[in-house]
Amino acid sequence: MKKLEDYAIVMAPSLDQVAIAKVEIAQGENLEYMGQAITILEKINRGHRFTVRDVPDGEFVRQNGYTFGQSAGIEKGRKISQANIRCLLPKPDNGGFETPAPAVLKDKYLNTAFQGYRRSNGAAGTRNYYLVVPTSMCVSETALQVALKMDAQADMANRYPNIDGIVAIPNTEGCGCASTGGQIDRFLTVLKGFVNHPNVGGCLIMDLGCEQTNYERVHEYLSDNSDGSGKPIDWITVQQSGGTRLAQEKAERIILSKLEMVNDVKREAIPLGKLIVGTECGGSDSFSGITANPVIGNMADKVIFGGGAAIMSEVPEMLGTYSMLLPRFRSLEVARKFQLAIDWYLGMADKLGLNISDNLVPKNIEGGIINSYIKSLGAVLKGGTTVIEDVIGYGEPVGERGLYVMQGPGGDLESLTGLVSSGANIICFSTGYGAISGNAICPVIKISSNDETYGKMPEDMDFNAGRVISENIGLEDMGDELLAFVVAVASGRKTNTEKLKQRQFQVWTAGKLSL
Repeated sequence: MKKLEDYAIVMAPSLDQVAIAKVEIAQGENLEYMGQAITILEKINRGHRFTVRDVPDGEFVRQNGYTFGQSAGIEKGRKISQANIRCLLPKPDNGGFETPAPAVLKDKYLNTAFQGYRRSNGAAGTRNYYLVVPTSMCVSETALQVALKMDAQADMANRYPNIDGIVAIPNTEGCGCASTGGQIDRFLTVLKGFVNHPNVGGCLIMDLGCEQTNYERVHEYLSDNSDGSGKPIDWITVQQSGGTRLAQEKAERIILSKLEMVNDVKREAIPLGKLIVGTECGGSDSFSGITANPVIGNMADKVIFGGGAAIMSEVPEMLGTYSMLLPRFRSLEVARKFQLAIDWYLGMADKLGLNISDNLVPKNIEGGIINSYIKSLGAVLKGGTTVIEDVIGYGEPVGERGLYVMQGPGGDLESLTGLVSSGANIICFSTGYGAISGNAICPVIKISSNDETYGKMPEDMDFNAGRVISENIGLEDMGDELLAFVVAVASGRKTNTEKLKQRQFQVWTAGKLSL
């Protein structure tokens, strides 16, 4: 009889009632698993789940040892579907909570280094950009035109070899909305995060002059939150510079006068502990939570073992994971903050008459992710296994070491922007179907969950985690490979999103009412 392991994978054999098909399995196929025969009762598409034993009505169904739904009565060998599983989870229990021990530092990773840009305030950059910052939608196109023109100059790379580019962060914020309610404050938090980011060696901030986030407000906000890096920061107001054309010419002169200073920093050996890894997933398939996300989590653990930090976000995609994560929260207060972040989304969805499960896209369901809980179980694996030190607001800075959860949406562009604002100086982004988003100032490593996507999009994908299944490579070994790749990218190796100049920037607009 054929072995189930040749056709499917069971993540936690002693706990799970389900397997995930590695290949399509025909109806009537007989497979052996743990000494028992399983007859497949219907065709199981690749990436879909099926039961390895009978699961009675009312029993909670598990993957990785964690619940993702309640059985409506499922026979052994039957495909798991929205028709035979209820989206219900057992009630969380805080009883017996014990404060977890911190992650142990390990010499192997403490002695690992990357070639980065050391800033005078102690932070470390993986890139060295000159950034043009429009303070509102009103001046965004003007700022973008300046950056594009300057960045495209033929001799720029030769004259300034230590500058990775001149980029802008055009946006739709800064005016046309209420000054209260958090929208402007969130935008200013993100601007501060980008201006102060260690991947930025110098800035030109541009305002129109009459918007809510004009020079007076932004300058006061940033001056109260200086990062102490000594980087050159200049300002220009279009309405006080003779209009658009003259302002652009003035901006070009300012930038040219500062590039020598920005270029005056060189890469040097910096401990792994100065890395802050942002984790993201998009275009997920059923293998994202089996290959790419656990590999990212394994790598993130190793960065933390070396004294570094990691950030996990996409809060709507953590629905149902409270019990799973509870033993890892630094304290019950941190657990409460996590639950409040989830509750905020549930409350907002209720006010708008929406269902938070709507974050599942058709390709997710087609690929075997039949409910938001399954997606969540896979998504949080990007955060590895270490203690969750705190839950922070969108774009707010992380602490010096450990794993953090950032409040924020599942949308790729908004999530990436928040992660970078919070301090991520490198991003690991898992994808099943082939998401292509990058970031304006931070390298984004695209990690394919399967061989097919990696082969189909070779100019977009950087790393193939699908080899966990296709080549039977262990998670620990793949985590080591990814860490080596991360170190290479942090040291200057260009990712495919960088080569393609995928320089997205989009602030989370939750609660915004255009006026």
